[in-house]
Amino acid sequence: MDELLDIVDESDQTTGQTKSKKDIHRDGDYHRAAHMWIYNDLGEILFQLRSHTKDLYPGLWDITGGHVGAGETYLGAAVRELQEELGIAASPTDLELLFNQRDPVVQREFQQVFLLGYNGGIQTLRLQAEEVLDARFFTVQELRDQVADKDRRRIFCPVPKYYLNVINMIEQRL
Repeated sequence: MDELLDIVDESDQTTGQTKSKKDIHRDGDYHRAAHMWIYNDLGEILFQLRSHTKDLYPGLWDITGGHVGAGETYLGAAVRELQEELGIAASPTDLELLFNQRDPVVQREFQQVFLLGYNGGIQTLRLQAEEVLDARFFTVQELRDQVADKDRRRIFCPVPKYYLNVINMIEQRL
């Protein structure tokens, strides 16, 4: 069964209506998602390879994220998605809200972007097979070089300005 999401208005206020994720995407309703950027003390950022069954950007590298379920908060969705997709048991206090944005591509999705420091290795992750094919840490420089290059960035979701903005924010913290 497709998860239910809250429909929100152009100001990100709930309307009291819910729909399935599939119907919201089909109808172009405003809705919410949480993005989680995960970095470690080595100056690396975790990206995950999206499953080939994903409706958007299958088989491309992306940060961790997911839709906010009906009645759920952005932060609650972030904690849930980290556990479901990667097996990371984060508490709400582990996450730092970086900023709010509208999806850079479709503009019908409001997003809260969170930062999580995580020093566990790739081998400690439990990848959700339906969502994630692989995960790896990229160095900040490696990401910057690949995302800035028109040909090399084709392995990533097509949001290079967004990626570079957050990569720069993370680098300032390292």
